[in-house]
Amino acid sequence: MSMPITSLPPHHRVSPPSPTTYISANKDRYFSNHPTILLINRSSNSKQLKQIHAQMLRNGLFYDPFSASTLVSAFALSSVQDIDYAHKLFDQIPQPNTYTWNTLIRAYSSSQTPIQSLLIFTQMIYQCNEVLPNKFTFPFVIKAAAELLDRRVGEVVHGMVVKMSLGSDVFVLNSLIHFYESCGCLDSAYKVFLNIPVRDVVSWNSMITGFAQGDSPDEALKLFHEMQREGFRPDEVTMMSVLTACTKKLDLEVGRWVHSNIEKNGIRGSLNLNNALVDMYVKCGSVEDAQKLFDKMPEKDIVSWTTMLVGYARSGHYVTARRHFESMPSQDIAAWNALISACEQSGNAKEALAIFNELQVSNKAAPDGVTLVSTLSACAQVGAMDMGGWIHVYIKKHKIKLTCHLITSLIDMYSKCGDLNKALEVFNSSDDKDVFVWSAMIAGFAMHGHGRDAIGLFKKMQESNIKPNGVTFTNLLCACSHTGLLQDGRDFFKKMEPVYGITPGVKHYACMVDMLGRAGHLEEAISLIKSMPMPPLASVYGALLGACKLHGNVEVAEQASARLLELEPWNHGAYVLLSNIYAKSGKWDKVANLRKQMKDVGLKKEPGCSSVEVNGTVHEFVVGDNTHAQSKLIYGKLNEVFEKLKSNGYEPNRSQVLQCVEEEDMQEQALHLHSEKLAIAFGLISLTKSQPIRVMKNLRVCRDCHNVAKMISEVYDREILLRDRYRFHHFKAGDCSCKDYW
Repeated sequence: MSMPITSLPPHHRVSPPSPTTYISANKDRYFSNHPTILLINRSSNSKQLKQIHAQMLRNGLFYDPFSASTLVSAFALSSVQDIDYAHKLFDQIPQPNTYTWNTLIRAYSSSQTPIQSLLIFTQMIYQCNEVLPNKFTFPFVIKAAAELLDRRVGEVVHGMVVKMSLGSDVFVLNSLIHFYESCGCLDSAYKVFLNIPVRDVVSWNSMITGFAQGDSPDEALKLFHEMQREGFRPDEVTMMSVLTACTKKLDLEVGRWVHSNIEKNGIRGSLNLNNALVDMYVKCGSVEDAQKLFDKMPEKDIVSWTTMLVGYARSGHYVTARRHFESMPSQDIAAWNALISACEQSGNAKEALAIFNELQVSNKAAPDGVTLVSTLSACAQVGAMDMGGWIHVYIKKHKIKLTCHLITSLIDMYSKCGDLNKALEVFNSSDDKDVFVWSAMIAGFAMHGHGRDAIGLFKKMQESNIKPNGVTFTNLLCACSHTGLLQDGRDFFKKMEPVYGITPGVKHYACMVDMLGRAGHLEEAISLIKSMPMPPLASVYGALLGACKLHGNVEVAEQASARLLELEPWNHGAYVLLSNIYAKSGKWDKVANLRKQMKDVGLKKEPGCSSVEVNGTVHEFVVGDNTHAQSKLIYGKLNEVFEKLKSNGYEPNRSQVLQCVEEEDMQEQALHLHSEKLAIAFGLISLTKSQPIRVMKNLRVCRDCHNVAKMISEVYDREILLRDRYRFHHFKAGDCSCKDYW
């Protein structure tokens, strides 16, 4: 009995049996009804197919092209798929027919090794004189090139298609559209689409999908209208892509129109389509429409429930989100992740941390990488370093793989919580560093005022052959801005495009305006804004307005705030900054007028809020706060602090009182009530001398609070780290890491 082919070395073709046993056939499908061939189609596992293979070798049936191709197809494409065995079978066929070549090319094009598909195609071209690729070959070869994102190979195959007069075959051309879209070449894909003589629904769907997924939602919707005008009836695939376009546009009205169009065309609301509609409504801001559709859905899965959960959490409806979460049929880790992530991304970091704690206590699901990334981000927002450190230990204890995403989150958490050394330790201990890991560490140096270290790390990044991206340069320019490295910043900005191939974006221009403004070069900052190749956004005028506050330039401030409010009429920060500039200049009538305008349009100044972590609990304070359980002790400590500071030469900086308060004692009292002073006082009574006091503030620290923190660090011999909206201030022995440049 002949042994199955697994005993033979790969790619070794056997000779057919002697002429007395070889079965010949005049027609390719002569043996289509042979009992052995029928058994192939009925086989349910690999073992049965291998037994049939042995029998075909014994009776010579394997050397019939059709019979051999049927067996190869069973191993390559059926539910019992074993591509390696199919390949070994293929290598034993003396003269494989085109169908057999196509079968193996097709199988590999959808496998984990699509490169094999291209290698076999190359072998087919160079080793076969009689068998040539046909219109069924090319779609799978093109698919393999798309999987590999190999534009060069795909373009060569495109040229072969044209040369072999297959340039009008709709199936081949549809494959080319998908290939070019996968490689990010939408223009090339659209050219192929326009040259299709007779398009089918797949052609339209492929191009609409390409535009929708390629950040060209307007073009996708335009093509959808054209498709309908041409008389093609959209199907579920069409509508899924159109919904993707609507979601990217965040256009609720267009989304509602698409929903009605689905019903108008009688497209059955499958689970996937209904989920896409719910997602569109949620992301376009109508959780009410999403809920109506959700309630009507005949079938729901975890995606349906999770989408609604995210919608309620992100829109601030935390009670409803929680109620929805508790109603879910199953609360797997994906559901917990959705709730934690939605709270964190919507700025409710404390709620995100509370949910993470609940997950740990409940033991209903084990945190995964997604959970930890979201929770670390929440820790970074509120400065909860105890929790962040606990997560770091958890990762090590449970041997969770440190992906680049997780490493980036750890560096970001430690940096934003005030422990730059720990962030650097994580960075240095990581063997696998991508551009985001390097950029996160550069950002850490930037926010702590270590500009030279940030530049040094950037040079090491280049030595490691890691190509910087736009985020890297944003962080690098911020580092230069925070430390007054003006010339270095100018040089980096000028080299971005010619040297590094990165076109400066609005964020980079905003960094440069901030850098120039801080250094007092307002005219140069204004010239840079005028030279921008794109319209300046609010961040650019906000940076200019901030510089005007530092240098007291009322005239430029008025112009900058006017432009800022044109772009963002709801931006209360523009009113506040201009009000502060007026107050600093003693223009109290203009201050009053601005505050009246804010009241008229319904805007309120964002209250100053500072937090400090003590024994794993984050305590928050607002200006004049008396809601804390230890308020009496805090104010008692605060009075003691100011008495000590006055005996050491402290004089209140009354220019920081941005209200028309004439009595000196009232001015002084207003300064004493700032939230960061309350947080520091609480830290003094709650933390041991060896523990640094880490304060996180949502606004820029005022100069009086900055001076007070410096003096406390010297008089009480305490280390204080204060993070404001823009950077860290590290106070120690009467000095600040910012060197009074912030």
